[in-house]
Amino acid sequence: MKNNPLSNNKIKLFFSWLLKSRLFMQNVIYIGGIMILFFLVFAFLTYKQSSNILLNEFSSSSSHQLEIIADAVDAHLQDMRYIIATMDKNNMVQAFFSYENPEALYPDYEVRLRELLTSYSISQASIDTIYLYSELNDSIITTQGTVSLSNMKDTNWAIYLTDDVMQKKLLIFPRTKNDTYPYLLCIMKPFDIDGHKAAIVLNVNLSLVPYLTNVNCNPYHEIFLISDEKEVIYSYNQRNLLEPLETFPRLTFMQERTDMHSTIISDTSEPYIITQLHSEDYPWYYVTITNLAAYNDQLSRNAALMITLLAILFVAVLIMTFLFSMRSTKPIHNLLLILKNTSTAPYNKNRSENEVHFIAEQIISYVQQNKTLSDELTKGLNLLNETKLLALQSQINPHFLFNTLNMIYSLECEELGFKHKLPQLTLNLSRLLRYAFETTDLVPLSTEINFTQKYLSLMQQRHNNRFQIIYDISHDTLNLKVPKLFIQPIIENAIFHGFSKSNKEVHFLKISAQVNDKHCIITVHDNDVGMNVQTLNNLRNITEAQNPQSTSIGLKNVIIRMRLLYGNEFSMTIDSVEEQGSTFTLSIPLLKE
Repeated sequence: MKNNPLSNNKIKLFFSWLLKSRLFMQNVIYIGGIMILFFLVFAFLTYKQSSNILLNEFSSSSSHQLEIIADAVDAHLQDMRYIIATMDKNNMVQAFFSYENPEALYPDYEVRLRELLTSYSISQASIDTIYLYSELNDSIITTQGTVSLSNMKDTNWAIYLTDDVMQKKLLIFPRTKNDTYPYLLCIMKPFDIDGHKAAIVLNVNLSLVPYLTNVNCNPYHEIFLISDEKEVIYSYNQRNLLEPLETFPRLTFMQERTDMHSTIISDTSEPYIITQLHSEDYPWYYVTITNLAAYNDQLSRNAALMITLLAILFVAVLIMTFLFSMRSTKPIHNLLLILKNTSTAPYNKNRSENEVHFIAEQIISYVQQNKTLSDELTKGLNLLNETKLLALQSQINPHFLFNTLNMIYSLECEELGFKHKLPQLTLNLSRLLRYAFETTDLVPLSTEINFTQKYLSLMQQRHNNRFQIIYDISHDTLNLKVPKLFIQPIIENAIFHGFSKSNKEVHFLKISAQVNDKHCIITVHDNDVGMNVQTLNNLRNITEAQNPQSTSIGLKNVIIRMRLLYGNEFSMTIDSVEEQGSTFTLSIPLLKE
């Protein structure tokens, strides 16, 4: 098709007029300048707002984390005080304090007291040592044995047993062990029994308190315990006990206030947030220092993204300004043509009233859509508030459950003895529940196998040791990171659907882990009833489905978790022969960091 010479000539005349038009150039300058200025101001305000939001998020996160740490450590020390109160009510402990020859009242009381102290030490990893001191007998009972005060190496706690503190209910003070590391927080209950001094001494190693240990693993956070006399009781890699506050220059911004308070220090080469909270029960502050390296990295990424967007917007603004100016100037050009030659000007009798109706309908449609979005947003916020409430409740229930199980364990040890099966079952159950409720999702395979053994020991007790367990774990797989509790559902399936339905005399369950190329192959095999073809095909369909739907909740959760973590690099195969047994084989990529 040939081009129309007349049409081409009109286009050339229009662009020639456009370049000479002052109105066109004014529109380009005004509209382009205003839009560019608007976008620059918008970008600057957005950058400032995003930096403030990020900073507030870091500050809020630091305050929230410090509040959790303070509550957890205070509750942990409350548990230690409960242990002391429990021992104070023990008849053998009272006899040791009150009589020169308690052996006459309680045969083998020293052995039984050592077992009692050992049970408490094992129940809490942070307990370093527990001492029972009696001036009447001039002896100290520890988990290791009975010695006199003069032959005791660790004695710097005894200097606090002065006459003026005998009437105090409880003493809490930091000290060293044998004048060296570790640094301990000593919780002591003194007694004055007929003029003779006695004491229960419980020493807590602060570096082993779980929440303090978790913070030390975070490269962006540091945790400190600072006494009311401005001396550092605890810090990570502490060099000396009770270091002065001046040893840590970044702690000089602390303030003497008991409420939660955060201060942003940004005028240094490495900005940070110092957050402090005074303990409600003890004479010290909890202080965290949050390094803002992650904040600076995120801010740099935001700045780079903002510059890229500005460059794109600048080009888009130039194009839009040119097109808009040309379009707005074209009616003027047409009007000038009509004025120059009115006889040949086109005349359109129809008016575009439908465009107005269309715009009105679009506005109504947009209002309705905004109303729907607003309702959905309100529902989402309500759901978020409910989720936050459930999250707070979930922090309370496990702690109550752990304390209850520890109390039951202590009472069982006291009544039945440390070596009885019932306290060991209670302790294994408590550790399994704590392991299940921990927030860490990835754990070393050695940890997973350790708690699998505890689970199987409970199952063996339940099933009267009807089956044997064989472990074939390669040493080079022990440090691999795996999702916690991923083996337990498969083992549970083998026990409840295999052993419980089998009449064989010899049952065994074999768990193996080997490294094959770049993957870890984990196998769970049993020798029991196996599966029929239909059941086997159903389970295989679950392993192959992208979003498995099944009543086998444990197996379905394992598959979904593995796929979320490893993607297509995870695979599971199931083999089974009736009356011979079943084998579950999982292949996961090696992950050590």
